[in-house]
Amino acid sequence: MGGRTPLLVLTFSLAVLSIKLGISHGCRETERKALIDFKRGLHDPSNRLSSWVGEDCCAWEGVGCSNISGHVIKLDLRNSRRMDPWALRGDITPSLPSLQQLNRLDLSGNYFMHKPIPKFLGAFRRLTYLNLSGAGFMGRVPAQLGNLSTLQHLDLSYNCYWDDEGGGSFCLSLENSGWISLLTSLRHLNMTWVSFTNAANWLQDLNALPHVQEIELISCDLGTFPRSLSHVNFTSLTTLDLRGNYINSTIPDWVFNITSLEFLYLGGNDLHGFFPDSVTKLTSLKALDLSGSVFQDGFMQVTHISNLCKLQILCLSSVPINDVLANLEMVFSGCLRNSMEELDLSGTQLSGSFPDWLGNIKNLKSLDLSSNSLCGSVPASIGNLSLLQHLSLGSNDLNGTISKDDLANLSSLKSLDISYNSIYLNKSDDWIPPFQLNGLYMGFCQILPKPHFPKWLRTQPTLDELYLSNAGIKEAFPNWLPSGLRYLYLSDNKITGEVPQFFPKLKYLYLSNNSFSGNLSKTSSNLLLLDLSSNKLVGGVPDSLCNLQMLESLHLSHNNLSGQIPHCLKSCTELATLDLGHNNFIGNIPTWIGESLLYLKTLSLRSNAFTGSIPQLSSLPSLRILDLSNNNLSGNIPEELGNLHGLRSLNLSKNYLIGQIPWSIGRMKQLEVLDLSRNNLSGAIPSDLAALNFLNHLNLSYNNLSGRIPNGNQLQTFTDSSIYAGNPNLCGPPLTKNCTLNIAKAGEEEQNEDSSKSRMETLWLYTSITLGFIIGFWAICGSLLLQQTWRTSYFRAIDNMFDKLYVMMVVTVAKYKRKL
Repeated sequence: MGGRTPLLVLTFSLAVLSIKLGISHGCRETERKALIDFKRGLHDPSNRLSSWVGEDCCAWEGVGCSNISGHVIKLDLRNSRRMDPWALRGDITPSLPSLQQLNRLDLSGNYFMHKPIPKFLGAFRRLTYLNLSGAGFMGRVPAQLGNLSTLQHLDLSYNCYWDDEGGGSFCLSLENSGWISLLTSLRHLNMTWVSFTNAANWLQDLNALPHVQEIELISCDLGTFPRSLSHVNFTSLTTLDLRGNYINSTIPDWVFNITSLEFLYLGGNDLHGFFPDSVTKLTSLKALDLSGSVFQDGFMQVTHISNLCKLQILCLSSVPINDVLANLEMVFSGCLRNSMEELDLSGTQLSGSFPDWLGNIKNLKSLDLSSNSLCGSVPASIGNLSLLQHLSLGSNDLNGTISKDDLANLSSLKSLDISYNSIYLNKSDDWIPPFQLNGLYMGFCQILPKPHFPKWLRTQPTLDELYLSNAGIKEAFPNWLPSGLRYLYLSDNKITGEVPQFFPKLKYLYLSNNSFSGNLSKTSSNLLLLDLSSNKLVGGVPDSLCNLQMLESLHLSHNNLSGQIPHCLKSCTELATLDLGHNNFIGNIPTWIGESLLYLKTLSLRSNAFTGSIPQLSSLPSLRILDLSNNNLSGNIPEELGNLHGLRSLNLSKNYLIGQIPWSIGRMKQLEVLDLSRNNLSGAIPSDLAALNFLNHLNLSYNNLSGRIPNGNQLQTFTDSSIYAGNPNLCGPPLTKNCTLNIAKAGEEEQNEDSSKSRMETLWLYTSITLGFIIGFWAICGSLLLQQTWRTSYFRAIDNMFDKLYVMMVVTVAKYKRKL
């Protein structure tokens, strides 16, 4: 008994210690300070880190600690909303590596200011999960990430920056891919949009990963498939996604030696040659995407696919297979008839009647036959697809009527696209569909029995997107459409009434080319796009429109709106498009446009009654289209416009602008359209315009321009003389007026003009003297003739003057006589 006592005491002590450790709370002080320092380097507009206060950092939002050691092991600040207001912004401070026990780091969806990925992230030796997707990083991926030998999940996807000014894109890039081969524990790799241009050995380095299961390299500039691979080490690979890489080659055989593959995505490349029959080795394949490929002999080898009995997803979009439609029927008469769930044959040049045999693929959930040349009616056999969720038949030559019986069994349908056909959807007002749609696309389809909003839409509360453009609707806007709509496209109808305002979730509202009238009423505050162009709206822009703080595009052109642009519109700072053209707006163009709307890409105020000068707009770096034509603007064209280096189109025609064309326009290297016609511009055409290499439309007609038309580079391609019409003092090609003769003639005309001017000056001198004499004579003589008192005073003054002259003369003569 006594021998067991020490053992029992030791066991009890260890148990107590284990309990104490197990219920320990609070994080390490050094790690808490590291997190606080990390927070200081961030801007948090939505207060996501508001809980980061106090001593216990383990209780903070996004922070996870070990229950045993108390060390921080997880930092998950993922921004799943993908919206700027929720994104953390700033830098990753160098203090973060103090979290040495960290095994999970997720900063995806935030914004780290186009900075490089910090090299010190390679110091997290225990890290198993690293996600920096869509986090605003740029530059080279640091090779130090190769130190993360325990890493199982690496996601660096979607880190790109589009330079609107220069027109290019800047993404993460690899100097070499050798460090990837060191990630021997890696299971999942996603480097979508990371440039592999300089990583020639990418395949060999990936092949060195013994446990990798998923590889996603979408749009990575891979360029080509390496033709050979000495040994295929991808024994665990289930997903290979190489879409959108401009790969211009045949499919190498080593791909089909990866027998573990379940998902093979090769779409969006330039694959060609014969489709290899070795595809039959991929017996585990569930998804195959070959979209955009052009295989020899019209893809006759499509029959090889019939042996892939586990295949559920087949995408052949934009693969020319018109000649093998009969072969496709044979393919789906075998085991694929039961396994296939998603079939995409869009844009495959299919023609003829709608394939009736498609109705036999009973497990089909998604069918896309859009953008083909299928004709005739939709067969009743489509109703056999009771599991169908997405049906897309848009942009064909289909006609006829789809009755309610054809859709009676489609109870799973979520999305229906029959747009751009001649299909009639004949449904009575009391029809209750068997499905609940999320999206309905019926653009350019006629609605029967009468052209109005389908009453059965009342039964679709889950409807998210509704496209009824050009559907011949002729009635007032109803108040019963589903309130959950986010996308509403009703353009090109004859809808009347006032603008709707009862959709709280609406993001995109297209109502252009209708008959909406009256004043612009209050609209939903969540709108990102509002298009009311080509209607009959009157009055001014209401202040309520300024409440659309998230608005990105506003189209109000071709209405009867008037008044001034409201000052409160400056609060819509997210605007990228502002189109108020073809209205009756007056006043000056507000200066705040160039001060507050810093994301503006398109500004169109054409065909209004704006006056004053062109405001300062040079602080709008994203501006691409500027159209102020057909107004009453005056003054000089501002030199500062030349600072808009990314501008594509500049139209200032039909105004009263004066002065010379600024030479600074030559700095707009991206300019494609320049129209300065019908103004009062003078002077020479700047030779700098010849440097605009992208210019394809130029109009300088009906001004007062003079001198030689510059030649060289892009200007030599403009051979239409009407470009310079109405400028009588211009010369040189493409005009027939010769500049050499014109200069000599101008000199002669100048001499003649000087001689004529001299003669005119002499004539005016004598004329003025004569007129002065006549006026002076009659001013005095006329007065003497008319006024007797004036005559008496005048002649007395004359007598006194002669008396004084006579006395002066006598005295002077006597004086000279005495001297002599």
